[in-house]
Amino acid sequence: MALSFRYAAHSEIGLVRKTNQDSGYVSPTMLMVADGMGGAAAGDLASSVAIDHLRTSDEGLTRLLTEAEKRVAIQAREHDAADEARLASDPDDTAPEGTGDLGTREAALLGVLGATLTQANQHIADLVADDSALEGMGTTVCGFALVEGTLAVINIGDSRAYLLRDGQLRRVTRDHSWVQTLVDEGRITEAQALEHPHRSLVLRVLNGNPQHQPDLGILDVRPGDRLLVCSDGLCGLVTDQQIARLLGEEDRDRTLDSLVDLAHEAGGYDNITIIIADMVDGPPDGETAVIGAARNISIPATPEHTAALPPVEKSGATDAAAAGDDAGRVQRDDEEERYALAGRRGLAGWARMLLVVLIPLLVLGGGAWGWYSYTQTQYYVGPDDDVVAVYRGVPDRVLNFDLSSIVRSDTTRIGDLPPYYAERVRGNIKVENLAAADTTIDMLRQKAAKCVAQREARARARTAPPVTPSPTPTPTPTVPTVPTGTASPDATPSPALTPSPTPTPTQTQVTTPEDC
Repeated sequence: MALSFRYAAHSEIGLVRKTNQDSGYVSPTMLMVADGMGGAAAGDLASSVAIDHLRTSDEGLTRLLTEAEKRVAIQAREHDAADEARLASDPDDTAPEGTGDLGTREAALLGVLGATLTQANQHIADLVADDSALEGMGTTVCGFALVEGTLAVINIGDSRAYLLRDGQLRRVTRDHSWVQTLVDEGRITEAQALEHPHRSLVLRVLNGNPQHQPDLGILDVRPGDRLLVCSDGLCGLVTDQQIARLLGEEDRDRTLDSLVDLAHEAGGYDNITIIIADMVDGPPDGETAVIGAARNISIPATPEHTAALPPVEKSGATDAAAAGDDAGRVQRDDEEERYALAGRRGLAGWARMLLVVLIPLLVLGGGAWGWYSYTQTQYYVGPDDDVVAVYRGVPDRVLNFDLSSIVRSDTTRIGDLPPYYAERVRGNIKVENLAAADTTIDMLRQKAAKCVAQREARARARTAPPVTPSPTPTPTPTVPTVPTGTASPDATPSPALTPSPTPTPTQTQVTTPEDC
């Protein structure tokens, strides 16, 4: 019997966020997590778009794989014919090394998954083009797809997939994040990455940028293996060692609860989405379900996108195309367009493509535009000359270009704050969103007002006329009288006695953040 999944899944807001921007999808053949980003710019919509495309492909996976296998076979024959022609013209020519390690089924499965994410990415681009308020939204995608014992892994972003085998946990995906590059270069440790101020900067996501390509691969699995897919609401707060200690528990549901509790204990600052699956040699166990934001989000359809996406449930395309029927050829063309690396575009589409390509080259080059766009969803409270201000972005410069801009300045003077809070402002206080920034500004305004009042009270006390205390009579020392003519050479008048000052005990000055 072929390998199958037995799984459990959970998605929640967490302890701090007000909305859940995570989405997920589970079925006997797919386990997927998408972590939306963009805050007010609809990260929940972006993750829902990705999950919707994956769910649609999963529902038509058998037919899509059949079509993809035919294309792979045609490409293989063309490749072989090209090799034969080259060798015929030059018998000494050595055939180039290819990627022949993948079989037809594996290559077809990866092709379908890659094309699905490409179309989801284009859908996001179309939505942003139709509504500029959605600019900046994006999503990670990470998970597994299982077909007849073949397990594919896909990943873009910083959600993670793990494999637990014989008690040993290992990652099977690599984070596309700024801190991961620092870890890879040995500049910081994994534990330091959890506390790094730029740990939220993701370098590759689905955000409409065609340069952001996912990682695709085949993972060798066997019965008894346990799989974990999660958003950074778990793996971004705790270490792999902490996850490994809990993931080996036999009961999946109990393990799931333990991992959620672990994320809560670490602060629960982000949305938490977790999928646990056991590889078994037997029937699957688990309901097909959409979880998280995708359960409630209504995805707008764009005219351009809708025209290129025929329903997956249509059947008969293969038979009709084989018989030479015109309708079959039309549907086949539409299907190839849907799963091509780039769909057909009109003039406006090509104009957007040109713009998306040029901006990264002009600003930072390469894929830095996606990173910069994400920085503009971040906020912090910092100094604007001598007053407090709210900034959008991150407090860094790249190629002499500021990655932040002032949203608004407050009247609160940094010099009026207690020294502790003044230093925090000068070092920049990271906040989740504008609402959190307003709360921080209100708190600083209150601290400054209290400090100003204390300083004014001390100033009044210094300028008040001093109170002169009544003098204390000084006792006159008694000097012994020596009769005239009887003084002894050894006799010396006794000096006046001066009282020794009373020592004052040393006092330790204790400074608190509230001190002004």
